[in-house]
Order: sequence, then structure tokens, then C-alpha cells
Amino acid sequence: AAVVIFRYLHGVSSVSVMHSMPFTRAKLYNSGFLSGLILIAAPILVNGLILLAISKPVYNEYGTEAGIMLDTVNVFARADVLNWIWVSLLIAFTVYAVSIFAGMLTGNSLMHFAIAAWFNFLLPMLYFVFVAYFSYYLYGFDTSANLSEFGLRISPFLNILRSEGVFDAVTTVYYIASFLILVGITGFLYQKRRLERTLDSLVFGFMEPIICYLVAFFGMTMLGFYFDVLGESEWYIYAGFAAGTIIFFIIGRMIVKKTPRIYNRKSLTSLGIYALIAVLFLLGLNFDVTGFEKRVPDPANIKGFSMEESFNHSYRFNSNYLNRYPIYKGLDEENQFNFIMKDPENIKAATELHRSFTEDKERLENLENIYMSSVLLTYDPDSVFPMSRRYLMDYDFFRNSPEFKQIYESKEFKTFFAPSNLNYVKLNYININADIPFSESVEIKNNLEIQEFMDCLDKDFKAQTFEDMVNLKHEYATADISFKYKNKNSDTPEQLIDDNISYKITENYKNTIQWLEARGYKDHFVHKTSDIEYIEIFHRVQKDSDQTYPAGKATVEVRQGKGKSLKVTDPAEIQKLLDTYESQNINYQDYYYGIVTYRQSGDDQQWYIDEDAYLYDKELAERYAQDMDSKVEMQIFFNEGNVPDYVLEYFK
Repeated sequence: AAVVIFRYLHGVSSVSVMHSMPFTRAKLYNSGFLSGLILIAAPILVNGLILLAISKPVYNEYGTEAGIMLDTVNVFARADVLNWIWVSLLIAFTVYAVSIFAGMLTGNSLMHFAIAAWFNFLLPMLYFVFVAYFSYYLYGFDTSANLSEFGLRISPFLNILRSEGVFDAVTTVYYIASFLILVGITGFLYQKRRLERTLDSLVFGFMEPIICYLVAFFGMTMLGFYFDVLGESEWYIYAGFAAGTIIFFIIGRMIVKKTPRIYNRKSLTSLGIYALIAVLFLLGLNFDVTGFEKRVPDPANIKGFSMEESFNHSYRFNSNYLNRYPIYKGLDEENQFNFIMKDPENIKAATELHRSFTEDKERLENLENIYMSSVLLTYDPDSVFPMSRRYLMDYDFFRNSPEFKQIYESKEFKTFFAPSNLNYVKLNYININADIPFSESVEIKNNLEIQEFMDCLDKDFKAQTFEDMVNLKHEYATADISFKYKNKNSDTPEQLIDDNISYKITENYKNTIQWLEARGYKDHFVHKTSDIEYIEIFHRVQKDSDQTYPAGKATVEVRQGKGKSLKVTDPAEIQKLLDTYESQNINYQDYYYGIVTYRQSGDDQQWYIDEDAYLYDKELAERYAQDMDSKVEMQIFFNEGNVPDYVLEYFK
């Protein structure tokens, strides 16, 4: 609409005729602006009235323990239709204002259309480009969902994808204010517009370097990060920055000047100014002139913090829940996953943990071929501008950290994540199983036994040490707790929904294990050497030249006669290995692993070993297909300090 309404500004004859009439520029602008608003609003309002005419409720019937219930689900509800009308008008008017602003700057219709389309996404583009620079150069910069969400809010087009059709009050005020400001600026520019520059790319001289520099900046960024992906040296990215600057500055200069004849002193001077700005920008990021990386908050000024990491937090305590439902009591429905810790001792530990990351920057930035996780620290997450940092850490840093120990052993943490704090309506049953082939799981359905088991599990969880939490030794068993809950965010808030959660039971869960053994379930969770034919131990060493070393290559080399393995058949030695093996290797470049081969048939059983161990080689896969069909195998790991001496001696 903006391009059509103000097209007369981009033709010599039309601009002369329109401005020779007895109308002021203000009247011409206002009449054109209002005409465009009517063209935009009319179809939205007509469609909205039609939707209002056909709106009606639909009744959804579902069953609960209390019987059949009816719940109203609004389809084309009047409130939804009115919201659609409002959001559509808000988006259309904002885009229209930006497009008119672009029209006031440009001298021809082609440039008007191109700049209007670009400007409607310019701020989000700049935002995400700066985020890319900050995440690349600033250690600890967090590119989490909050940043993405904020970036999408900038543009109404993108925000509609994030918000699912509903704008909050703050966003609505932002769009209205943007619309009014742009209308005022555009009206002012119309008064100052030089009509003799019609057909030029840009009618205001001050916009030429701005557009040219923006084109150069985006081009520099694109080629710089592309070169960084191609090369192994950090200098590749700077070569890309230089190439992108020159190439896209020339393109931008040609666009704004509307001619290929741009090779002159003025262009060279302009390029020098941009290059200076770019160099200062990159130097500022490289040397962290703002002090971003070393900034650690004072614990006295922090009211609370949240923490996410995948070693323990999300894996063992199930903090990531898929159904958009607060799984633990104390989380509201708007903030369902961020448990905010407020204990002063935990806050102090969080800031000291933050400081330890900054002090160990050089090592943590260069982690390779090891078991690692990211950790996200967010201070005062409920505030308007929360401070957050994200770092990578290796497992040794994690398990040796006194700060993590303080937090995970604190009463605040244990009380929140304990089984007694689960937010359910009713427990269905508990299924307890071990990671042992052919082992029969235990299912508890009796309400009294369920409660007894939950009490034992809760007691052991609260007494568990940090060292036991982070121990990679295989767990004794896993308890899958099935329960019913009500999802208050759904269209059927009274409907009971089935789901489950898992808790890991280690050998130090004394109360839980005693409860299971007292009921005769011990054999379900113990490896029997009589079931095992042998355990074959392999030593995997990745060479520097071997960049794509598959998980099972050591196994394959042995099968092909190129390597060696240690086959353990003695029941006593097998038992020792079963008692000490771990479920995860830490060093991916040099570690020991074993394959436990069971005597029983593998029919209808789950495979417990990575297929790469055999299927790395097609010929080998065919050769051992029959053996694999008749055997069940499980993969186990041995990290440094946990490898038997005779194994180390054998592989010397």
C-alpha cells in the first residue's frame, strides 16, 4: 500500500503535477497516509466481522475418574476474533509506517520497495548479528531463548511466530509508540524532501553512507563467519571480514550512487571511515573494553539465581519437562522450569562458581574430545534485565567444584527436587528396572507399598552426597514413577493426564535398596556371572590425524585382526568388572571400554551396545550377523583411575 500510495513521489511528471496543485505538503502527506490506512484496515475489518458472525463454542467430552465431563473449547470465539483483528491491524499499521518511512528516503519505486522490505526486518537482523559477534568474542555470553525471544519481538512479523497470535501489553505499547514516532518522522521528512532528486536512489545525502555501511557490515559479517567455518585458523575470519568489507562496500556504494562509477577519492575516504569503525568495533570485542567477561555480581546485590547444566541437573532431576506443566511444587505456570534459589550461601556459591569460570577461561575455551556440558547462570531471572552467563565445563571441573557441591547438597536444592515435592494428583504405579539384559523389572501398584517406596526414595535423595550424585558408576536401578496430573494451561484443565518421571537409584540409596531386598527383589538388580559368557576389553586411542574416529572402531580393528583385546572369562574377574564399570567415558580420545556378552539368546531383547561397534564395516557386519542374532551384548566403560591393573598392563 505504501509503495502504491506514494508512487507519485518517484516519477518526475507525477511529482511535478501533484506539488503544483494548491495543496500544502502536509495535506498531500496526510491524505495519502490516511488512504493507505483505509486500504489496509478495510479487508481486515470485513474478515473480522465475518468471523464474528460465525463464532460459536464447541463442547468437548472426555472421561475422568469422576465420570463423563464436558468442557467448552472456543473455536472462532469472539475474544479470539477480536484479538486477531487487533493484532492484524497492529502488524499492518507498523509495517505500513516503516514502508512509508522508506518511501520518504528513496527516489524511485524499486528502491522504495527494496528498502521498505529491508527496513521491516533491519532491527532484528542487526540484533541477531550483534548477538553472533558477542557470542563469538565475549566469553560467557549467553545466546539463550530469552535473547532470541527479545529479538523476535522487535519485528511484528517475527513476533507473531513467537507469540502464537497474542501480543502482551509491553509489546503492544512498543508497536503503537513505534508507529506514532515513524508517522511523525515521515511527515517531517516529507516537508524536507528535495523533489529535484526524484529518480535517485536516495533523496537525502545523509542516508547514503548509512545504507552503504549497513550493506558493508552485513556483507562483512556473512563472509567473515563463512570463512571461519572453512578455516582452522582464527585469521580466516579476519580475511573474510576484509573481503566482505571491500566487496559489499563497493556493492552498497553502487546502489546508493546508482552508478558503477564509484572509484574515486570520496569513495576511498568513505571506505576508510567504515574500515576504521569496523576495526575499532572488533578491537573492542577482542579486548573486552566493557569488562563483560570479568564482571561478577556482588552476592549482597543478588536476590536469587537459577542454574541449568546437563551433567546432573536436567538428567538426574528431570528439570526439563515436555508437557509445559510445573513438575515440582513451587513453580508457577508462567515460570515452569526456572527454580530460583535464594539461600544466601547458594547465592555466594553461584558467584564464586562464576568467578572460577572466568579464572579458568583459557582452558575451558579449548575443551576437545572430552565429556562436557554447558552451564547457564542467571541472576535475578524475574527482573527486567537479568544478568546471565553460559560456559562450557568438563566433567572434572564439575565434580571437583566446591561450589556445585554446596548448591547440590543444600537443603534448598534437595527439598525442591525431592520426590516428596512432585506436583501430582495421584500416583499410578512405580516401575523399577536395572540396566541388565534379561532382568525382570519390578512394578509396584499397591498404594501402601507405593507410599513406602516413595518415603524411602525421598529419604535417600535428601541424604545423597554430591560425590554420589556425580559418580559415573552405573546406577543400581532406575525408578519410573507414573502419575496423574492436571494441566491448568490446557483447554481441559480438569482432565487427569498420565505421565511419568524417573529417579536414579545408586548403591548408596540404603533405605530404598533395603526396602526392595526385604520384599525379595534383590535378584532383579544384580548381575549374575553365570549369565555372562565373557567380557571383552578394548582400548581406544584416537590419533591426531584421525578426525572421524567412530565409537566402535577399536572393536572393528580387533575383529579384522588389526588390533588386540582382552577377553575375561574368569567369574571372579568378571564380577569385579561388573562391580566397578561406569556408564559414561570422560576422555573420548583415550579410554577403555568393554563388551559384555551374555549366554542367553538375543531374541526379542533390546540391543545394549552401539551398532557402530560392529556395523562400522559392511563386510564385518555380514560376517558377524549370525553371531549378533544369537547374542545379547552390553557396552561398559572404565575411566582413568578405575581401570584394573592387569588391563593396563595388557595394553601397554
